Amino acid sequence: MEFVIVLLFLISIVLLGISFTGRDHFKELEQEVEHLSVSAMQEIYKIKKKMRVFEEELLQSGNGSISQNTQPIINFDYYTKNQILTKYKQGMSITDIAKSENVTAEEVKLIIEQNKRELS
Repeated sequence: MEFVIVLLFLISIVLLGISFTGRDHFKELEQEVEHLSVSAMQEIYKIKKKMRVFEEELLQSGNGSISQNTQPIINFDYYTKNQILTKYKQGMSITDIAKSENVTAEEVKLIIEQNKRELS
């Protein structure tokens, strides 16, 4: 009887040791997801940067062909638009808002003009 108890105790210690030394598949999966997330964020940043450069070039080259009465519609994500409007309501200058949100001052002005109804 004592032999069986000692044997079961030794087996439990061995199994416990194996469970600690075994590979953690969830940790590997978590690292892979984190890596993919960081890669996606980098790609999104690069695309946004390229789009800003493209928009600036388009605005510079197309000034003569666009009438002065039309305003381009700028689509920002909900969070960025709300941040800009909140900072404007708090009295921040347009240049300070543009610097803090990494957008141009013209874009900030257009967002404020497009959302004057919300500001009132």
